[in-house]
Amino acid sequence: MSVDAVVIGGGPAGTAAAIRLARSGRRVSLYEKEHFPRQKLCGGFLSPEGLADLEDLHVLDALRRTGVISLHRTVIASRHGTIIESSLPAEALSVSRDTLDQLLLEEARWAGVDVHEGVDGTPLIDKHPITVIATGRMGHPRKNEPLTPWYASPTTPYFGMQALFEGVEGVTDQVELDLIKSGYVGLARQNQGINICALTTQETIKQRGPDLDNVMASFMGENPILQTHLKDAKRVGEWMAVGPVYMGIRRLANENTFYVGDAACVVDPFAGEGMSIGLYSSQLLMSALDQNRVPAAKAYETLWKKAFVPSLRWNAAMRMLYSLSVFREPSLHVLGWYPQGMNWLTELTRYRRLESL
Repeated sequence: MSVDAVVIGGGPAGTAAAIRLARSGRRVSLYEKEHFPRQKLCGGFLSPEGLADLEDLHVLDALRRTGVISLHRTVIASRHGTIIESSLPAEALSVSRDTLDQLLLEEARWAGVDVHEGVDGTPLIDKHPITVIATGRMGHPRKNEPLTPWYASPTTPYFGMQALFEGVEGVTDQVELDLIKSGYVGLARQNQGINICALTTQETIKQRGPDLDNVMASFMGENPILQTHLKDAKRVGEWMAVGPVYMGIRRLANENTFYVGDAACVVDPFAGEGMSIGLYSSQLLMSALDQNRVPAAKAYETLWKKAFVPSLRWNAAMRMLYSLSVFREPSLHVLGWYPQGMNWLTELTRYRRLESL
């Protein structure tokens, strides 16, 4: 049977694209090199915008039935004990990727997608009328492939680590970011335990690792709020790690090949928009494919930048504030005096859902 579209990668962005392509009447094959369900390193924060896409994809109700945790607050804690708290503009969710990705893959099969698990689809790139690449975080830029532009492309190679813990104090309905010298530690409740996910630098891992329990213990020594949360906690899951991670826009489209999710742009996890951007990018792709005014690749790139670039700029500003000690504490103190400022920054770092779609 001939195929109209091939999707490579079965994470949220790729599976959402496959579902929407199949619903449009196209014959779609999806290739995922792993077998589901499988664990995936992820902070698990799904912003309010992402819930709208999951509802459209017919997955939200099933996800709620798994016991997913609702989030209503954001908390940022500095290394000197300053705590900034604000309410989320609407309900968000804390989800485990093994659960979410499995539900999306089941919906893809229901929509008529021909799913191939345990198969690397990379050799099929550019061999079909439409190719969607959603293969996750990309490595270091290849020769002659610059990261663009400045606001989306810090050159530091980051390292992510994540595990589930029990016995964590004070984590209820918030997503919390506890700042450390090299980055931050995120905490959010999930139905299997408390998800502890850190973004740090490779240099920090070299200095304090390779035992990741030792690395986390050193982070606890840097942040008194994190120490309070984890003083009696016990790790109940294996550490997962990934690195190097280069944040920034990589590539968006080339003729009939389209990039979605982390394959297009690795978003700073500080913003908590990675999964939601991946889900929404599939909707932008469908809009680009279904118009006849300009080439689909150009239309997709235009829509992608219109939706996401403004928030990427503000995320870059936030990254500067928390990464440079000269700005970090003064900025947090200002936000402490003016709580509405945190709500304003949260709004600025959220991507735009386009009214014209």
